[in-house]
Amino acid sequence: MSEAFKELLIKQKENKKDKLLGTGMVVAAVISLVSGLLLHPLFLLGAVAFGILSYVVYYRKMKVEYEYTYMDRELRIDRIYNESKRKSIAVLDLNKMEILAKETSYHLDGYKNRPVKEWDFSTGLEDNEDLATYVMYYAGSDKYYLSLSEDFMQTIRRTMPHKVKAD
Repeated sequence: MSEAFKELLIKQKENKKDKLLGTGMVVAAVISLVSGLLLHPLFLLGAVAFGILSYVVYYRKMKVEYEYTYMDRELRIDRIYNESKRKSIAVLDLNKMEILAKETSYHLDGYKNRPVKEWDFSTGLEDNEDLATYVMYYAGSDKYYLSLSEDFMQTIRRTMPHKVKAD
């Protein structure tokens, strides 16, 4: 059995809801700061609280990237925050994978009505020339959305051609 190894790093689309929430908390912190200086010092506690919340909710996780590492029938997915903090979020034994195909593939039609837990580790963007969104049904209970390059897919397809659909 030959070992295959491949890595892919993708950037996730910025979440507009989190950005709006973080910006709103910064605005609330500034308003609380001004109110604390002009009206009553108790408003300064609100400024500190809103500042901390904006950091925790938005700025700490502002830039999210995913790193896929494929090594001989195992796919590891790591989430990287602001290019500094890495968190391993999934280790998938691809022997338990049922199918891996493009999101628009007709091969997925038989799986659509299954009650599964969905995990989105994709860019959140429409397909482009470098990456496409793929769907993986795994172990009968999970559905993963992944943004993979054609080169990355070829590596998996070489080791598991019966489970990876090209179209």
